[in-house]
Amino acid sequence: MDQEPLRRSNLIKMGAKMKYKPNRREFLGLAAGLALAGCRKSEDATSDDKTAGKDEILNLYDNIAEDAGEAIPDWGFSAFIRYNGKNILFDAGRYPDVLEHNAKMLGADLTAVDIAVLSHNHWDHIGGFDYLLKVNPDFKLFLPNDAHLSNKDTGTKYTRGYRYRHPNTELVEEHTEIAPGVVLIATTSSLIGNLWWKYPPNENEPQLTELQELSLALEGEDGQVTLISGCSHSKIEVIVKETKEYLGKNISLVIGGFHLDPYSPDYISNIAKMMKDELEVDQVAPTHCTGEEAIEIFKDLYKENFRYFGLCSRLPL
Repeated sequence: MDQEPLRRSNLIKMGAKMKYKPNRREFLGLAAGLALAGCRKSEDATSDDKTAGKDEILNLYDNIAEDAGEAIPDWGFSAFIRYNGKNILFDAGRYPDVLEHNAKMLGADLTAVDIAVLSHNHWDHIGGFDYLLKVNPDFKLFLPNDAHLSNKDTGTKYTRGYRYRHPNTELVEEHTEIAPGVVLIATTSSLIGNLWWKYPPNENEPQLTELQELSLALEGEDGQVTLISGCSHSKIEVIVKETKEYLGKNISLVIGGFHLDPYSPDYISNIAKMMKDELEVDQVAPTHCTGEEAIEIFKDLYKENFRYFGLCSRLPL
């Protein structure tokens, strides 16, 4: 495997932890530098969209990027989903400019988004929604039932979705079907409120607030279920269990961030084996905060049932 994307990913991750934001000149320079190879501007951006109407998930925003080309990798996650006649944006990454750039390069028309879902209130999943709001006033926005999303930090009552002032917003408190075959799975993390608190090696950190989280389950007519997670702060195995119990079906594919980067290889291997053998997850496509070592562990275990899902990747649903 080419090591340059991995080095670039690590640098992006380090910058994210330092809360570094590129200025406009640096952003444009990064865009130009990444246009040398790899994932080019999609033919899907033309009026002859050959994939229009086909159910699929497209990775718009990710720090995992083996061959980004003209798309810009950055620490965060966003996926554009076509499913059952709906266009869904699941998370939005951290920078509106990067989301806009990648969406245009990859042919994802965000003006056509019907539904948007925020998995959790962390900057690397929420910031890009500012661009969506600029170009599309009509979508329905689903947020986790997080007090910081429904109120200002002072506790003063404010418009739901406070920073967005978006009138068509709903806070989700429990598992909910929001469209035919489209189900939100609501969980609460006991691990983290911000940054890496309570993850190794910081298990004894005193700062801890519960984090509300939403995952997205897509039910196919054939009975197959695809589960999409943002960061799995509630633990990916817990989210899978909750989904199976609620829908009464096995999970055919789990996509997204599993948040295993802080953990030891032994711990990660046990989680991977649990998902494959005990929870009977057929296929996995881990990315984002899963961590490069954890991704390799899942790849080794799942073999032909492992699906790569870095930036630019498309998977049929």
